[in-house]
Amino acid sequence: MRPAVAAVNIVLGLVYTSYGIMTIVDMKRGWKTMGFSHFGMAWIAMAFTCGPHHLEHGLHVAFAGRAGGPLDLFAVVVGFPAGVIWFLLRVEALAGGRGDRFISATPRWVAALPALSAVYVGLLGAGAIAVLRSGASFGPKLTPNVLLLAVYSLIGYYLLRTQLANRGPLGGWSVSGLALTVVFPTCGLMHAVYATYATAARYDVDIHGLTIDWLSVPAAIYFVWVVRSLYLGAFRDWNRGSVGAQLASAVA
Repeated sequence: MRPAVAAVNIVLGLVYTSYGIMTIVDMKRGWKTMGFSHFGMAWIAMAFTCGPHHLEHGLHVAFAGRAGGPLDLFAVVVGFPAGVIWFLLRVEALAGGRGDRFISATPRWVAALPALSAVYVGLLGAGAIAVLRSGASFGPKLTPNVLLLAVYSLIGYYLLRTQLANRGPLGGWSVSGLALTVVFPTCGLMHAVYATYATAARYDVDIHGLTIDWLSVPAAIYFVWVVRSLYLGAFRDWNRGSVGAQLASAVA
């Protein structure tokens, strides 16, 4: 169990940190001709907090004796494929390729995503209750994890609204957009699982993880502000391809 939890978190940490570097390169290319990109800057802030969070956790599980619980593995494994798909599409885009794929109409597997998401959340909730039955002690060090659950879920909400708004005009779905819509809520649930294990005294909260998680909070708030502003059409941004298709204007 521990090797799997460590490996998946380390891979995700490397993926997100690498994307931060890629975004810096992309912004440097476009800054002189197209100006500053709020979306690019928000992604840099997110990548260099999400990536280190997963790296810190994975390395502690691998080398510092932190127990890797089954809920942790379940939460990460569900979000892992979406994160990798989205990252590979961004690599393709940076190399001058399409950077996305289009899904016509609504295939059965897409239609099943809401039900599968409900089952996923239900299983995580039941597992969390089982873990907390042995005793719970919530401390202030876990506050950023609770905040990140809320903010990441809000980001997922706006990304989902974008995909739903685009489905009719486009006649289908963006793979990049769907992947990103899955990534953020699952990231929030990973923080919820971490807080659950820490509350049950199965995970420690050291200065490294605490610092990273508190830095993640303003980064996530900035990101949700950018996504919401783009959704409402408050401003335009040239570096927004990772949202998937075109962001539709709507009233919040």
